[in-house]
Amino acid sequence: MNFNSQETRYIRIKQILTLFYQLTKTHLTFIDASLHLVTSDGLLIDPDKVNAFFHKKNLSFFFPLITNGQFNGLFITNKNSIPVNTTSLHQDALENIATSVLNAYYQEITILSPLTKEELTKGSQLFSLLISGAVNEVESVTHTFKPAPTPSNNKGRNDIDIALSYIDQNIDQKLTLVTVAKNSYLSPAYLSRLFKEHFKINFSNYIRIRKIALAQTQLISTDQPINDVSKTIGFARANYFNKVFKETTSLTPLQFRKRYSGAQKIYTINRDLAWNDNISVYAASQHYFQKKGIVLREKNINGRPCIVAIDGLSSLNNTKGWIYLVDGVQPQIFPSETYVKDKSVIQWIYVTLS
Repeated sequence: MNFNSQETRYIRIKQILTLFYQLTKTHLTFIDASLHLVTSDGLLIDPDKVNAFFHKKNLSFFFPLITNGQFNGLFITNKNSIPVNTTSLHQDALENIATSVLNAYYQEITILSPLTKEELTKGSQLFSLLISGAVNEVESVTHTFKPAPTPSNNKGRNDIDIALSYIDQNIDQKLTLVTVAKNSYLSPAYLSRLFKEHFKINFSNYIRIRKIALAQTQLISTDQPINDVSKTIGFARANYFNKVFKETTSLTPLQFRKRYSGAQKIYTINRDLAWNDNISVYAASQHYFQKKGIVLREKNINGRPCIVAIDGLSSLNNTKGWIYLVDGVQPQIFPSETYVKDKSVIQWIYVTLS
């Protein structure tokens, strides 16, 4: 998974194993490309224990899990546990369960038709290792599953990372493509191309969204006059700031301040190079909070995972709660169903509920 701690990742996989057993009475295990094994009893990461498991158990049916077009791991069971005429039903059930559990993390989730040991062994060296338990060689082999970035792509990521660092440090100043490129030792044309390639958004739109997000934080967390807020984020003219703010958020700065008055806390998550089209707001937010060491509390609401408490501030008391904005606008759907795609900023705001 792209935006989860390993611990949370394996909890989700174990949830799939449990739900599948409850539905079919068939036991599954799961192994990923790192040869970490998830069973109904817990997680095995010791190479000797994983090796012993494969030699001890009669494992003969392997359902590949594909997420966002890439191999994620194998669900494993005894072939004798599934009658031949129900194989496709078991596959469909597993895909439905996996989709319900993992759809906050991946846009595309597929369970392929089951393969036998023989088919796996013929198909791939990695699969051969998974079956044989020859885990000592896994590191050199698993690298083949993730194509190495080309040198030019690595350079592009490094270059845009330098530009982002400069933007972060100077977001309250007037920022143009020329000034950022100059201070990042890049040409303006090249920097513009990098933003379109990596962020699917042009440079000026990215800067605009970042500045509006900064203004929203100021409007919520301070009593600064709107004219002063305009100046602190690098707008020379307040009337132009008001125009850009309303075009971006559909609210004037004053309307925004009134709507979110009494907000107790705001977190702003700026786009980074790990975001891609298939990442949900929920998953991107989880990644950010976990990286910062901020404790989350989560709950399934209508079958969808939701963040209901951040750093001790809860949405469960019916008077205050967390809402989220994407590029300055509050979506009307669950964060697990909102994808970051060409977006630049996520904000979580703890507000008084009306």
